[in-house]
Amino acid sequence: MLSAFAVHAQVPAPDFLCTRSEAGQEILTWENVSVDCGNYVATEIYRAAAPDGPYTLLVSLPDSTQTEYLDPNPNGEQLFYFLRYVYDCPGATVRTSDTLDNFVPQPPTPKFVSVVDGDLEIHWRPSPSPEVNRYVVFDVTDNQVIPLDTVGLDTVYTVTGVPSDELTSRAYRLTALDACGNDSPLNEGTISAFDLIGRGGVGCQSEIQLIPLQQELLTVTEFRPRQGDTVSLFVSVNGGGYTLHDSWTIEDVTDTSQLYTYEAANDGDSLCFYFQINYAEIAPSQRTVVYCQVANISQPVRDFDLFGAEIQDNGELRFGYQDDVVQADNYSVALEVAGPGDTTSYSPGVALFPGEELITDGAVPITPGNSLRFVLTDSCGRTATTNYASPVWLEVQNDASGETTLNWTPPHDLPGAVFYTVLRINDDSTTTELATGIPGLTYTDPLPDPGQLCYRIQANYTPPAADTTYTFLSNVQCVVEAVEIYFPNVFSPDALQDANRAFRPFFNTPAGLEAYQLRIFNRWGALVFESEDPTAGWDGTVDGRGVPIGTYVYNLQYTPVGKFARQLTGTVHLIR
Repeated sequence: MLSAFAVHAQVPAPDFLCTRSEAGQEILTWENVSVDCGNYVATEIYRAAAPDGPYTLLVSLPDSTQTEYLDPNPNGEQLFYFLRYVYDCPGATVRTSDTLDNFVPQPPTPKFVSVVDGDLEIHWRPSPSPEVNRYVVFDVTDNQVIPLDTVGLDTVYTVTGVPSDELTSRAYRLTALDACGNDSPLNEGTISAFDLIGRGGVGCQSEIQLIPLQQELLTVTEFRPRQGDTVSLFVSVNGGGYTLHDSWTIEDVTDTSQLYTYEAANDGDSLCFYFQINYAEIAPSQRTVVYCQVANISQPVRDFDLFGAEIQDNGELRFGYQDDVVQADNYSVALEVAGPGDTTSYSPGVALFPGEELITDGAVPITPGNSLRFVLTDSCGRTATTNYASPVWLEVQNDASGETTLNWTPPHDLPGAVFYTVLRINDDSTTTELATGIPGLTYTDPLPDPGQLCYRIQANYTPPAADTTYTFLSNVQCVVEAVEIYFPNVFSPDALQDANRAFRPFFNTPAGLEAYQLRIFNRWGALVFESEDPTAGWDGTVDGRGVPIGTYVYNLQYTPVGKFARQLTGTVHLIR
């Protein structure tokens, strides 16, 4: 057991406190420590002219109670020392003390001043001199340096009770001391808390630009973090707690400007900000002072949804739109009509808000394929727009089976529920609902009434999470039966039946014609009859006198509804 203890025994080193220079001598001071390993032999002092040696034995002191030694140094050279004990303790590990030079300690290196809960926290790196046992914090004014406090080996000191308007003007320096009373020079320069200023958030500028500032040797500059540093912005809104608003790490060393734009301000908000900087090579984080302001913003125009448009009988347009968006007090409105090749702007002539519907003050020319939107411009020149919307355009057609197919366009592409109602317009201008709840854009009327049929579509739109449904009517579109024509080949003014006393073509649906002209010629090409009335026929006379019996030539030019012009030629026999 004793042998094992001896093998692992240690001889600790004296506690080398400091050196001081006095009258051409270096005075070394230490404290002795207890050693539980054999008998005391000596205290050895080693000396060198360079920190890396070589070290040689300066003196071996046999007095175990000695704690000071004077080494002559008349030329004031820089010397380096360490101490160790010699004990009669075979096999023990002998420890050496710290190596100290005969110069004063080196000063600590300031890190930064952080503002925490209205107090100033001063942070610094320890002095590299091992003899240092305390630090002094100095308050620096324009013309003097005043000791503020002496602290131990801590590397942070809190200054309380600083008026809020002096948080960034207070400047500090540091010095290090050892047990011999030697003090280091003051660190170079001063350190102060980072200021934070803001601009904007007033009038037309809704954004607030935040700029942290640092002060170096009475020069204020914009703070520029280094690559790898992380910057975080904390915000308090209307007296609430501070929350993290944004955080970013500096990736590009060439672009480290910390001008930050805060875009979430609302008019009337009471806002307070501070930045927190986490340095890549420094453990604690630094905070700037708090900057506060009340946003006094001219409300901007804001985008809103346009639900649909409807063409009135007089050409005016009716619109439905979102009305729960806060808008600027003053703005101008333009109605844009976008066609395939260009865009034309009109004034609606009436105010948009308040309200969720307007009818333009006057007709607005619009054709299928046009898209419409509103553009708002406020007094600051900021613009807001709606989505594009269009009237519902209806087209109808008959097929060979006699069914009528309706196709139409949607009013917009907004989210929400859209369904359609098909209306048939009766002869007395009333409407009959044929179908409703149709989600698609087509409908087939399987049993249309004979003759002219007119239809209209009603679009029904409900915005997401809304209780209101907005309706928009399409254009009226009519469809007629295909035009069929019958020509008699003989007629007689003396016939017993009225229908045979005059010559004219017979149509299954005269209402299906857009244009009509009938002309009749005699065998020599002379015009004997002409009419643009499909119900008027030739009675076999010219200027009230009967013409000779014989063969006459007719020429009919007509245009069915929605079709191209057509022409028919033939002969008819007049008999008496």
